[in-house]
Amino acid sequence: MAGGGYRQPANPAPVSGPGQLAQRTDGGPSQPKMMLPDAAYGEQQDFQEIQGGAPMAADPSMMGADPRMAGPSGPPPTGLMNPTQRPDEPLTEGVPVGPGGNSIQGLPNAMQEDTQMLVKYLPAMRSMAAREGTPRSFQLFVKYLEANQ
Repeated sequence: MAGGGYRQPANPAPVSGPGQLAQRTDGGPSQPKMMLPDAAYGEQQDFQEIQGGAPMAADPSMMGADPRMAGPSGPPPTGLMNPTQRPDEPLTEGVPVGPGGNSIQGLPNAMQEDTQMLVKYLPAMRSMAAREGTPRSFQLFVKYLEANQ
């Protein structure tokens, strides 16, 4: 008679079917173990042991892909200590503040105008903020208005 415990399936299914067609899905194909480039003494063995402890399920899109690549067609990312590849681009490119594309140049002025307009409602907002059950975000908004009036 067989003992209890985990039994590794011989041929696991990628997806289980319903009812009588159900098959075990654990223990299926897994991603190959990766190697650490330029590992120090003992690090490679530790890294391999860690990967062996919890193998990841196979992802068909990742099979054979170089993990150092940024995307399927992209170049590898620039190293952290390497010089910039875009010296003429502002650091705030794509961010909604500061110089660069997608920046909002008039945002500080618009916020100041809105804040001044809302100050006349501050007494009512203070009483609402003091009530029990008022959202913390509204209380912080009232504090912001008080600090910037």
